[in-house]
Parts: sequence; structure tokens; C-alpha cells
Amino acid sequence: MSSSEEKLELKIDTPRRKSENNISEISEKTFNRKVYWKSCCFELDRRAVSFFTQLLISLLIITFCLFQLHTLDKCDSTEYLSLLTMVLGVWVGDAPRLN
Repeated sequence: MSSSEEKLELKIDTPRRKSENNISEISEKTFNRKVYWKSCCFELDRRAVSFFTQLLISLLIITFCLFQLHTLDKCDSTEYLSLLTMVLGVWVGDAPRLN
């Protein structure tokens, strides 16, 4: 080796702790803790509960507005029509998701 050449060494660090070896297991436990609601009798997915609650409330509002639009005169229907449009706009524009 001449004096202008430098010696390069390759050093590979191996994980020393057992927890570093199994990263997917740690993230899976964290995921399960954040996503699932556990009770003594059952286990629920938090995302699904949130989505179906939003869906149920939206359907109740839509049904109520359609019923009121059907039974009222046309001059009294502006509030129900705007509420119906708002609910439909939320679902079309930024729809609640199961993320």
C-alpha cells in the first residue's frame, strides 16, 4: 500500500438488545392498543365504531330532513333543505373514512 492510499474498514453493528430484533412485533402491539377497544365481553375496532356512528347520525338527519320536506309547505322548507345539503356535502367532499 502506498502512502496516498487510505485504509477503509467496514463495520456492521448488530442489534444488541432483543427488542431491536423484533420491530414488527412492537409496532403490532402498539397498533392493537391504539386501534382496538377491549371490554370484558368483546373487542371492538375503534375506527369501525367511529365510522358507523357517523353513518347512523347522518342517515337519521337525512331521514328527518326528507320527512320534513315531504310534510311541510315549500316556503318553510329552506332550513331542512340546507341541512340536507350540508350533510350530503360532508359525505361527498370529505367523507368519513375507516382509516
